[in-house]
Amino acid sequence: MVSFLRLTVINDNEPGKGLRNEWGWSILVESDKWRILFDADTNPRVVEYNTKKLGIELETLDFAFLSHYHRDHYGGFSYVGRIAPGLRIYVPPGEKEVLEAWALRPVEVYGGGRIAEDVWSSGPLGFMMEQAMGIEVDLLGVVVIVGCSHPGVDVLARNLRDLIHREVYMVIGGFHSPSKRTLDNLAKITKYIYPAHCTGELAKGYIKRNYREKYGEIKTGSIIKIGQN
Repeated sequence: MVSFLRLTVINDNEPGKGLRNEWGWSILVESDKWRILFDADTNPRVVEYNTKKLGIELETLDFAFLSHYHRDHYGGFSYVGRIAPGLRIYVPPGEKEVLEAWALRPVEVYGGGRIAEDVWSSGPLGFMMEQAMGIEVDLLGVVVIVGCSHPGVDVLARNLRDLIHREVYMVIGGFHSPSKRTLDNLAKITKYIYPAHCTGELAKGYIKRNYREKYGEIKTGSIIKIGQN
């Protein structure tokens, strides 16, 4: 399994100095084995500007991953398709023709399971058919990356924990204005919580007050290193 992860937030609702941002979510996931783009924001111009500013080469990605078919998660893939045509992208069932028109190669995921070395999909869940990504990190556990968590961030995290049979180390991404009960459930199954995108200030404040030792703050341009490089 991977020995380290480096997560770079390409776009979040929260702005970062010297970078562009808008409502959306995109994060680069790098390990000692592969480089993955998880979601691609709303605006291709934001993805292009921020990746160039951050020194990120999307041309050398191993593959991409789409959580669900909302524009604020797939819009920027039009730029990715221009500079990395033929890139494989794991998607839930749905509007794959949009991605094919952008020269990408969508692979539909119908159930939870392994999609690459140490990389898992929760499988599409809920009415939105949304999937989350789980990554096994040596000695630490599972890092869960979510898009908007329409099925419930606790449900997605628990699903990946049970699929991989390892404890959850961290959950990062949009939590979709979750209830206190959802956040309490999440806190029981993960060591760290990094809320972003559509989580909302009320939910962020609740986590920070009640689970300060678990809470992590991120914004556009944030870099998180996990494990040993």
